[in-house]
Amino acid sequence: MVAEGNMAFLLLVIGVLEVLSAVALEQAADGSGRAAGDYALDHLKLANRDMLEKEITHCRLAMLAFSGLCTQAALFEKGFPYY
Repeated sequence: MVAEGNMAFLLLVIGVLEVLSAVALEQAADGSGRAAGDYALDHLKLANRDMLEKEITHCRLAMLAFSGLCTQAALFEKGFPYY
């Protein structure tokens, strides 16, 4: 995949998405009332305050678990994911 140059296209697509998300970051910095990470994708209004807090908590737990997994793989030199 890398030898054929497909990674350049992937970088381009991700770069365009990042530029488009910069608009939301600018609006949040200007005080639009938008919460961090709120990209207005909940058109059915299914998320409430409790679910948003649970999402943040579980995401933080997942980041801790992944960092522990990477640290353990680096310390014991077994490779990732433990082959």
